[in-house]
Amino acid sequence: MALDVDAIAEGQELPPFVREGTLLHWVRYAAVNPAHIVGHHLDDEVAHHEGFDAAFIMAPLEHAYLHSMLRQWMGTQGRVLSLNIRLRRPLLRGRTLTASGKVTAVRRDSDRVLVQLEVWETDDLGELLAPGTAEVVFPVASA
Repeated sequence: MALDVDAIAEGQELPPFVREGTLLHWVRYAAVNPAHIVGHHLDDEVAHHEGFDAAFIMAPLEHAYLHSMLRQWMGTQGRVLSLNIRLRRPLLRGRTLTASGKVTAVRRDSDRVLVQLEVWETDDLGELLAPGTAEVVFPVASA
Protein backbone atom coordinates (compact mmCIF):
# COMPACT_ATOMS: atom_id res chain seq x y z
CA MET A 1 0.00 0.00 0.00
CA ALA A 2 1.40 3.39 -1.01
CA LEU A 3 2.23 5.95 1.65
CA ASP A 4 -0.33 8.78 1.91
CA VAL A 5 2.04 11.74 1.69
CA ASP A 6 -0.76 14.15 2.65
CA ALA A 7 -1.15 12.32 5.97
CA ILE A 8 2.51 12.62 7.05
CA ALA A 9 2.58 14.59 10.30
CA GLU A 10 5.04 15.55 13.02
CA GLY A 11 5.26 12.82 15.62
CA GLN A 12 4.38 10.02 13.19
CA GLU A 13 6.43 6.89 13.83
CA LEU A 14 7.82 4.86 10.96
CA PRO A 15 7.38 1.09 10.82
CA PRO A 16 10.50 -0.58 12.25
CA PHE A 17 12.98 -2.48 10.11
CA VAL A 18 14.31 -5.56 11.93
CA ARG A 19 17.35 -7.64 11.01
CA GLU A 20 19.10 -10.47 12.82
CA GLY A 21 22.82 -10.06 13.41
CA THR A 22 24.01 -13.18 11.64
CA LEU A 23 27.24 -14.08 9.94
CA LEU A 24 25.20 -15.09 6.88
CA HIS A 25 23.99 -11.49 6.39
CA TRP A 26 27.47 -10.13 6.94
CA VAL A 27 29.16 -12.62 4.60
CA ARG A 28 26.67 -11.74 1.86
CA TYR A 29 27.50 -8.07 2.34
CA ALA A 30 31.23 -8.78 2.37
CA ALA A 31 30.90 -10.78 -0.85
CA VAL A 32 30.06 -7.57 -2.72
CA ASN A 33 32.32 -5.41 -0.53
CA PRO A 34 35.53 -7.47 -0.12
CA ALA A 35 37.24 -4.68 1.84
CA HIS A 36 34.97 -5.66 4.73
CA ILE A 37 36.28 -9.20 4.96
CA VAL A 38 38.00 -8.44 8.25
CA GLY A 39 38.43 -10.80 11.16
CA HIS A 40 36.46 -8.85 13.75
CA HIS A 41 33.37 -8.95 11.52
CA LEU A 42 33.45 -12.72 11.04
CA ASP A 43 35.37 -14.28 13.92
CA ASP A 44 34.39 -14.02 17.59
CA GLU A 45 37.95 -14.77 18.75
CA VAL A 46 39.37 -11.83 16.80
CA ALA A 47 36.56 -9.59 18.11
CA HIS A 48 37.28 -10.76 21.69
CA HIS A 49 40.97 -9.96 21.22
CA GLU A 50 39.93 -6.43 20.16
CA GLY A 51 37.71 -6.00 23.24
CA PHE A 52 34.27 -6.90 21.84
CA ASP A 53 31.93 -9.60 23.12
CA ALA A 54 31.41 -11.10 19.65
CA ALA A 55 31.94 -10.47 15.95
CA PHE A 56 30.17 -7.31 14.85
CA ILE A 57 28.41 -5.71 11.90
CA MET A 58 30.15 -3.65 9.23
CA ALA A 59 29.44 0.08 9.73
CA PRO A 60 28.22 0.68 6.15
CA LEU A 61 25.79 -2.23 6.46
CA GLU A 62 24.44 -0.81 9.72
CA HIS A 63 23.97 2.51 7.89
CA ALA A 64 22.26 0.70 5.00
CA TYR A 65 19.66 -0.78 7.35
CA LEU A 66 18.45 2.75 8.14
CA HIS A 67 18.19 3.41 4.41
CA SER A 68 16.15 0.21 4.13
CA MET A 69 13.83 1.39 6.91
CA LEU A 70 13.31 4.73 5.15
CA ARG A 71 12.77 3.07 1.76
CA GLN A 72 10.30 0.58 3.25
CA TRP A 73 8.28 3.53 4.63
CA MET A 74 8.55 5.83 1.58
CA GLY A 75 8.16 3.26 -1.15
CA THR A 76 9.19 4.56 -4.55
CA GLN A 77 7.53 7.93 -4.01
CA GLY A 78 10.22 9.54 -1.90
CA ARG A 79 13.92 10.23 -2.10
CA VAL A 80 16.45 10.34 0.75
CA LEU A 81 18.20 13.71 0.75
CA SER A 82 20.38 13.07 3.80
CA LEU A 83 20.98 10.46 6.46
CA ASN A 84 23.42 11.25 9.24
CA ILE A 85 24.12 8.88 12.09
CA ARG A 86 26.60 8.51 14.89
CA LEU A 87 27.74 4.94 15.46
CA ARG A 88 27.85 4.51 19.22
CA ARG A 89 28.31 0.76 19.33
CA PRO A 90 28.17 -2.06 16.80
CA LEU A 91 25.52 -4.72 16.48
CA LEU A 92 27.07 -7.92 17.80
CA ARG A 93 26.60 -11.34 16.25
CA GLY A 94 23.55 -13.02 17.75
CA ARG A 95 21.75 -9.77 18.58
CA THR A 96 18.79 -8.30 16.68
CA LEU A 97 18.88 -4.80 15.21
CA THR A 98 15.76 -2.63 14.99
CA ALA A 99 15.91 0.53 12.87
CA SER A 100 13.23 3.07 13.78
CA GLY A 101 12.28 6.64 13.03
CA LYS A 102 9.90 9.47 13.85
CA VAL A 103 8.84 12.52 11.83
CA THR A 104 10.10 15.71 13.50
CA ALA A 105 9.02 18.29 10.91
CA VAL A 106 7.05 18.54 7.67
CA ARG A 107 7.25 21.40 5.20
CA ARG A 108 4.84 21.46 2.29
CA ASP A 109 5.69 23.56 -0.75
CA SER A 110 3.90 23.83 -4.07
CA ASP A 111 6.08 21.20 -5.71
CA ARG A 112 7.37 19.02 -2.84
CA VAL A 113 6.97 17.82 0.72
CA LEU A 114 10.14 17.91 2.83
CA VAL A 115 10.17 15.61 5.86
CA GLN A 116 12.75 15.70 8.64
CA LEU A 117 13.13 12.67 10.85
CA GLU A 118 14.86 11.44 13.95
CA VAL A 119 16.22 7.95 13.25
CA TRP A 120 17.93 5.37 15.43
CA GLU A 121 18.98 1.75 15.75
CA THR A 122 18.76 -0.35 18.87
CA ASP A 123 19.54 -3.97 19.65
CA ASP A 124 17.30 -6.49 21.39
CA LEU A 125 18.81 -5.50 24.75
CA GLY A 126 17.58 -1.94 24.23
CA GLU A 127 21.09 -0.57 23.67
CA LEU A 128 21.19 2.49 21.43
CA LEU A 129 23.51 1.63 18.55
CA ALA A 130 23.18 4.62 16.24
CA PRO A 131 21.12 7.80 16.68
CA GLY A 132 20.75 10.23 13.82
CA THR A 133 18.66 12.39 11.55
CA ALA A 134 17.32 12.10 8.03
CA GLU A 135 15.62 14.30 5.49
CA VAL A 136 13.45 12.94 2.71
CA VAL A 137 11.47 14.59 -0.05
CA PHE A 138 8.29 13.66 -1.88
CA PRO A 139 7.20 15.33 -5.11
CA VAL A 140 3.73 16.87 -5.20
CA ALA A 141 1.70 15.78 -8.18
CA SER A 142 0.69 18.72 -10.32
CA ALA A 143 -3.06 19.29 -10.59
